[in-house]
Amino acid sequence: MMSGMKRIGAAGAVLMMAAGGCAIASDDSDVTQASFEQEWNDAYDEHEGGKADTPGCSGVLLPDQTGFEGRIALTFDDGPSTTNTPRVLDILAAHNAKGTFFINGSKVRGEAERQILRRMLSEGHIVGNHAWEHENLKNLSTSELDRQVSLTHDIVVGLGETRMFFRFPYGSASCSSVDLVESYGYGVTGWHIDTADWCYASSTGGVGYCSPTTFRHVPDTFRDDMIAYTLYQARSNQGGVMLFHDVHTNTVNRLDEILTALETEGFAFTNLDDAEAFPLLNGLTPPFVGHSCDGDGACEFSASGQDGSCYLYDDGVGDQQGFCTVGCEGYCPDRPGDAPTFCTSLDGGQTGQCVSKSAPENSYCGDLLGTHATEVSRFIGTSTAAPSTATVCIP
Repeated sequence: MMSGMKRIGAAGAVLMMAAGGCAIASDDSDVTQASFEQEWNDAYDEHEGGKADTPGCSGVLLPDQTGFEGRIALTFDDGPSTTNTPRVLDILAAHNAKGTFFINGSKVRGEAERQILRRMLSEGHIVGNHAWEHENLKNLSTSELDRQVSLTHDIVVGLGETRMFFRFPYGSASCSSVDLVESYGYGVTGWHIDTADWCYASSTGGVGYCSPTTFRHVPDTFRDDMIAYTLYQARSNQGGVMLFHDVHTNTVNRLDEILTALETEGFAFTNLDDAEAFPLLNGLTPPFVGHSCDGDGACEFSASGQDGSCYLYDDGVGDQQGFCTVGCEGYCPDRPGDAPTFCTSLDGGQTGQCVSKSAPENSYCGDLLGTHATEVSRFIGTSTAAPSTATVCIP
């Protein structure tokens, strides 16, 4: 079902004081490992610092980073909760909004939880896989990782769910763990908007303060205002995938206000299977530099402030061919899953255009009829790029 670069995401709980120190637990679950906060901070640091094995193996980044146009997909981790999840479903219904619920299979303890899951599907929501327990899957053996995925997978498919999405606890993953999850047919799903609701819920008495000693990545301006923090990110990203945890009473208590504020600002709610909002997550391949085209209408994308266009040429046997390009000076953007690009001139040095390098992703130019692997010089223009050459696919 899914192809290309997939991503990951999250978990949640409430800080509970225990004899001799702190432990973390959800509002209605057993206490989890005491390293909960550190796992979250470490995963966030890895994402921000680009320390994942490769960009395609990040536990947080989604393949779709722009183009949401005010659409938000609501996602909820760590349930189901017999106390809080039904309230979340009621609030979503009141807003005519759909969501994706990434469940921990171990939380499905009996008929009460299964009834909640069936309600999710009957009301148009998605049930996703969040592993059996809330472990850092990146640190597990292959056999234990497979067990964590497969046990919850049996629950998901047993419900009749066919929309396959997976989120790693803490957003913590490796290339090998992503490969295993994708072998089940899942699209690995991160987030763009982290409400940090688990941190706001962790304050003593649930007063809604996210302490820097708990989660250091929330700006101080928003330490006591989860709603403002959520709206700030929604505006910055112009929508995207939003992360909540339906196990927290504090989250449920604020959810209606958050959704109302988002609607007031013009945001609309969608779901993860919206291929228009999240084409790469859903296995589609939108046009990009080096894709075949027959006119500008086939190259509806933009990069570095330039709109894509179709460069047409004669393939040498009397037929017209084309590939998508975009204007450039010095450098060109790359996209995971596509051949790397290079800025050169196709008009005798007057302007620069991005073209594909000869690479396995385009069968070394074989996928672009009438082009040949040719060494060219970089078009520098007014940029500060250094002179360079590359072997690219041009007619």
